[in-house]
Amino acid sequence: MMIPIFVPNEAEINAQKALNQLHLISPAVQSYITELLSTHSSPGLAVTVVLQDPSEPTGFRHQLLGAGVARSSFPHVPVTPDTLFAIASNSKLFLALTTGLLISNNSLNLDWTTKLATLIPEWELADPIASREATILDLLVHRTGMPRHDFAGAPLDGGVPEMIANLRHLRPSAPFRSTYQYNNMMFETLSHLPKQLLNMSFESFVDEYIFKPAGMNVSTYSVADAESQSLPIMAEGHQYSFRDFYNEEPGKLRPTVPYFQRPGEERVWAGAGGILTSVRDMVPWLSTLLNGGVVPRTNVTLIPQKVLDRLETGVMVSAGKAAYPELSPKVYGPAQERYTYRGHEIIEHGGNNPGFKTQIARLPNLVGKIPLFPNATGLGIAVFSNDASGGIILESIKWRIVDDLLGLEKIDWYSRYLKEVDKYYSDKRRLALPRPKDPQPPPRPIPSLEDYSFSHPAYGLLEPCFVPPGAPGPRNNASISSFLPLGVAVPQKHIDPSDRATFCAAFIQQPATQLLLSNTPVSKVPTIIIPFHRTFATHLRLTHWSGPWFNVSVVWVNHNTEDSKEQRNRVLIGLDERFEVEWVTVNGEEGLAFRGGIWGMEGADAQAPEGAGKAGAEVWFAKA
Repeated sequence: MMIPIFVPNEAEINAQKALNQLHLISPAVQSYITELLSTHSSPGLAVTVVLQDPSEPTGFRHQLLGAGVARSSFPHVPVTPDTLFAIASNSKLFLALTTGLLISNNSLNLDWTTKLATLIPEWELADPIASREATILDLLVHRTGMPRHDFAGAPLDGGVPEMIANLRHLRPSAPFRSTYQYNNMMFETLSHLPKQLLNMSFESFVDEYIFKPAGMNVSTYSVADAESQSLPIMAEGHQYSFRDFYNEEPGKLRPTVPYFQRPGEERVWAGAGGILTSVRDMVPWLSTLLNGGVVPRTNVTLIPQKVLDRLETGVMVSAGKAAYPELSPKVYGPAQERYTYRGHEIIEHGGNNPGFKTQIARLPNLVGKIPLFPNATGLGIAVFSNDASGGIILESIKWRIVDDLLGLEKIDWYSRYLKEVDKYYSDKRRLALPRPKDPQPPPRPIPSLEDYSFSHPAYGLLEPCFVPPGAPGPRNNASISSFLPLGVAVPQKHIDPSDRATFCAAFIQQPATQLLLSNTPVSKVPTIIIPFHRTFATHLRLTHWSGPWFNVSVVWVNHNTEDSKEQRNRVLIGLDERFEVEWVTVNGEEGLAFRGGIWGMEGADAQAPEGAGKAGAEVWFAKA
């Protein structure tokens, strides 16, 4: 298909002429980008390249590019440098800078080593040592001993303070400060500091002290603002609906309409991954970072040198072994990884929100290394994609731009990454145990799960619903509106057993649940569906394996009776990851023991719990 390329306006053409027609994104790289989009069947992306060059009047030059479509719904809307993307975890550096600016405020008497227990009353972790000793820096470099626990995240009435208060109920997977383990909730926790210390929301603080002084004119945390304005438009994120690598089902690429977080839901997520912005706004941001924290346009110091030094210094080893010969091991400082590429230092971070992938990188030490620009000292690159599987495209384009500007031999990174992804999923298929031909029955009849409720203080309440073998389709004539609002709902309190059958009948009739059941072999495998409204989930699907064991998929579905009525807009993800659940019925210890990686353990020295039942659970839902 034809990939549209953004055509610059007259002012930008004249600006390019003033820069002697020297390309930062060469015609060869532009052709490579369009080729990758077509090969990968990816909707679109945007790129900015910023070069620090003292020989230029402003000290910088840049080039912007938009390719493909921002919205695949008819009529197609092309990507431009002004298109808004969700940059996900690239938002973390703004949170880290916020804490640095607070530390620089002498009246607050803060330091990177200030303990959280002295700052936030709600703070407490399950590990008493981590709870007592964890500092601002510990949270910023992911060394609290906590795995991700992403599925515990949810829009909460109590906002960030309620999320912080729930942390004490989450099981750690490593001793305090023993290993690097990525955790979004630690950044969400730190986003409460402006409110706690200055009675100012985190979003307002970033807008006043970072976005505006830097000249980032369209950047926002507000989904409502991003969706409501006609220009610049917000890109539609795209995901592969019904992708299931276990069954070698590739799925279909579909727009995630609307954005996965609705207005108001994004507040808890803001510090970890909430920014919506454009690659044009990345020009002043990257320029300021390369310029020692000074905004080139105004010559005003945005980031004090001490803060920038702290942010750019690695603390934890995030990758102890180089993934490829051209790379080095990686260290992680506050919200940034630092390593070398073919001998050149690079500082970067990636981002991943449903439907979006982003990469923002800079190479700060390039004096005399760029043949076309002999006076250049540093390079910044931002690549944004509205494709959930676009990560390998971003990385491939980033490296192609670097190789092109540094005059290095080109490497086919795309083919390398494809092999890496293929190996990951083929290994998962190989290690997955098929259901026994003669599965053992569970300790109690599976339909009786509907008689119980299970709860976890942070992950919420589970109200299981048994799916009869004839589903999908109505179980009876129960009214959805009697128990559930339109859309995917999760019960906030225990449902009386006398009402559970009616509740489950209504829940199973919901369009979102019907969409999930349409891809579930309920006539062959006993199935339980559970409403599970979290940041990255709407349903749990349990399929019986044998005995007390079930496979579980954490699913996100956007289809309900109000949104996504068109077939092309119906999105269901989560089938390509499976975890395990043990139904424990021992007297005195009844519940559901979730394991198999659902808590997101990543640390090299982290350990999964051992044993059966509650002792071996990564997440334990006790019988209510």
